[in-house]
Amino acid sequence: MKKRLCALLLALSPLLWAEPPEQAAEYQEAERAFGQQKFAQARQLTENLLKKEPDNYAALYLLGAIYHYGEGSIPRAYYCYSRARQGIEKAYPEHPEKSASGVLYGVVLRELAEAAQQLERYQEALALYDEADRLYPAQKQTTLKGWPLLKLGRFEESRQLMLKTLDDPELSAYREHALNTLGNIEFEADNMQKSYEYFMKVVEETGGGSEPVFYCNAGEAARDLLRLDEAERLLLKATENFNPMTYSDPWGFLAELYAAESRMPEALAALKQMQAWRISGSAQVSQNKWAECYGHAGSVLLQMGYDEKALEIIERLIRRQDRNSSISTAPSLVEARLVYLYSLALQRNIQRTREKLSYASWGETPRLLLKLVSMERQLRRERERAANLVASNTGIDGFIQPYGARALDEPSVSTAAWSCFGAGAVIAAVERSLKVDKPEMEARKPYLTAILGEAYYYDWRVSDAQRTLEQAITILPAAEVKLRNRCKAVLVRVLTQQGKSSEALKLLQALMDSDPSQLRACQVALPISIETDGGRSANLARNWLYASPRCQQSSSGFVLKLQGDDRQLQGQLVSPDGTSAGRFEGQPRSNAADTARSFCEVFHAQAFAPIIDLSQGDIRSIDGSTGAVRADALKNLTE
Repeated sequence: MKKRLCALLLALSPLLWAEPPEQAAEYQEAERAFGQQKFAQARQLTENLLKKEPDNYAALYLLGAIYHYGEGSIPRAYYCYSRARQGIEKAYPEHPEKSASGVLYGVVLRELAEAAQQLERYQEALALYDEADRLYPAQKQTTLKGWPLLKLGRFEESRQLMLKTLDDPELSAYREHALNTLGNIEFEADNMQKSYEYFMKVVEETGGGSEPVFYCNAGEAARDLLRLDEAERLLLKATENFNPMTYSDPWGFLAELYAAESRMPEALAALKQMQAWRISGSAQVSQNKWAECYGHAGSVLLQMGYDEKALEIIERLIRRQDRNSSISTAPSLVEARLVYLYSLALQRNIQRTREKLSYASWGETPRLLLKLVSMERQLRRERERAANLVASNTGIDGFIQPYGARALDEPSVSTAAWSCFGAGAVIAAVERSLKVDKPEMEARKPYLTAILGEAYYYDWRVSDAQRTLEQAITILPAAEVKLRNRCKAVLVRVLTQQGKSSEALKLLQALMDSDPSQLRACQVALPISIETDGGRSANLARNWLYASPRCQQSSSGFVLKLQGDDRQLQGQLVSPDGTSAGRFEGQPRSNAADTARSFCEVFHAQAFAPIIDLSQGDIRSIDGSTGAVRADALKNLTE
């Protein structure tokens, strides 16, 4: 009996008499390195400690914090925090909160709750916050439960908790968080005016401070209320307050705003700043925001007309689904938006493939045909997928709104909703929306009219389509340049189908001058007459261009004058009013057929190209593949 008692006492002796591991000199050295953000040094010291003591709960906690804040690896952080919690509870099974490691235990519970929330385990995060509040009543963080409740769709419960926080003087330190959460609650409930008021209240009370998320959220709410000038002002204000721990993304929103207004140089600059902003943040934030930033990049590139690069970026996102814990939007809606944009990028790349087939050699044709069949099959799948995701989440009615919690948030391409849901379903959804009695619906009417006009065309209601599209072009806000151009491109098809060639030509000439990529986006053919000098290469090029989906042989319209020899071919495109619409020159080749193909390739690449020319350096800075920019360099970038 005495031997057993002695053995038990020896086993318990480290717990009864030894100092807690967080007070050990080795641990404190690693903790100091972590506090100085010397993450590599802190990790090496911590891992050395764990090699000697694999169950050292303090070292496990610190390694979790290094993964969390130093490297942005949330799953690893969650694992280490969990093991640290288990270690403390094993060492002090009765009351770990009152033990020698009681302070550390409280920290572990709160960090574990944060990691669980970032992994979108919201119910677990709520339970951990409750446990921490129960054990540490003097350090209650009840207000932090508002976000996981919101993400679980428990809006009223979250709302009441935040309102209670605002009335509790003991929780005044959490007032900003409560107001911001209330703004997000009302946003997700589609109460846009209330959402805007809460975000503006927190901006007014704090002056924005050093946290850009308040200005950014207010700017997004202003955009959703279609107050576009105010949205730009607030988002620009957000960019003045960089914080490496912020989850805000003002540059991404600005890039999309500028692209919709066809302010492409500014959109390009904003995309570059967006990546610099993200990379300059902490590892945790940078990892968490990469998918959202890539989504902005893909969207803007699509609007610019760089559909090949947009397809590459969006495809990468679809194949790697990421977490959405930092935004209030439901994950299924985030995915639906991406899949919808992916389907549009696919459709435009299918058009490019059809164009290449018109002048391809016999050797290239089988490969291009296989590619075309594969892409068309993929397009059908993605359209069905987008429709299913939207139907299971927001429904068509929410998705077709210009902006908002349930919207696509891309008005310039929202008119293509018929391609996923069918024209009839979209017409019915627009008609329902136009009957909704809400203050913001009056401002949304022009956008819904544009969607209705395109849906009418694909529902074979050509006269209705013309009337509605012409109305949309007239009443759309001046800033919505890209959306208006899309309406014009579809109207060209409507007018052409009705035999109103002269009206269609006027619109076409304006589009070729300002936004020629819309022809590929809306599958418009250019009425053209091709004149040659009689050379073999020029005649071959003429025949192949007439076979292209971008060209339609017509005696009235544009004129393309070709001249050259069997080694090189040049051409000049003349508009219906006699002005030059562009000069094109193929690459030198060794025979007439290859020379003609080279010209056709150049013509398709340049005649329907985006109006802004991106270099490889631009592309690399947009997709984040250039070198990282640290926070101390960001100031120079944003001034």
